[in-house]
Amino acid sequence: EPDVVIGTGGYVCGPVVLAAKLQGVSTMIHEQNAFPGITNKLLARFANCIMVNFEESREYFVHKERVTALGLPVRQEVLSAGKEEGLQYFGFSPEKTTLLVSGGSRGARSLNRAMAEAYPELIQHPELQIIHLTGRTDYEDTMKAIADHGVEIAEHPQIIIKPYLDDMRYGLAAADFCVGRAGATFLAEVTACGLPGILIPYPYAAENHQEYNARALADRQAAYLLLDKDLTGNLLSEHILTLCKDSEKREQMAAQSRAMGKRDALDRIVELVEQQCNQ
Repeated sequence: EPDVVIGTGGYVCGPVVLAAKLQGVSTMIHEQNAFPGITNKLLARFANCIMVNFEESREYFVHKERVTALGLPVRQEVLSAGKEEGLQYFGFSPEKTTLLVSGGSRGARSLNRAMAEAYPELIQHPELQIIHLTGRTDYEDTMKAIADHGVEIAEHPQIIIKPYLDDMRYGLAAADFCVGRAGATFLAEVTACGLPGILIPYPYAAENHQEYNARALADRQAAYLLLDKDLTGNLLSEHILTLCKDSEKREQMAAQSRAMGKRDALDRIVELVEQQCNQ
């Protein structure tokens, strides 16, 4: 006997939310991505309230008057570290520009290969320090690819390469900008921290939703968008060094990223749920 049922987009949500509607229970859905999935587009036709992460997804729903852009909740611990604390964690200098590279916990093979190709150029710029998270499954291959390009990482203490970072708050706090995929959770954390980015959407995501996510940031000049099919080490290093050297551009993009971030998303969602419960 629930007061409200919330669907978050997976196909298993369909029958549950539908059953709730047939029983007269208040229903809500939350869409994480800029391009809504099939289940949410179907459920939106009768849901009492449609919550979205990206304002851009509003146009894909028939009942736009029911749509509210509230963001996507991020773990509060992600926001708990300051920049100085983050830099100290890695032993990095506050006088240099810090890049965070992450393809997610499982990594991103094409991104890692492009970084390996880019390192011979990047190590020529000592003002840049890098935290590169390869993903657990691609660490060994990435290290080999870097060595194959003639770079001995042990000789460059300004570059830290790890399979994974258990406490991501330090990576996000230390970074001045990032390179990564365009999953909704990663982008919610990046914008909550006000980081500009170079985004390479995963090309095989359902309905290509990562490209829509990345374009939402790129259109607001909070990030650069590089398609996976166009990705090369030269192109990636060019974008990295542009942001590294142009602090004014980086700050402008950071401001746009920060404006898109919704640190209070959880509180706003809970408030809306309570309103539905009380109707």
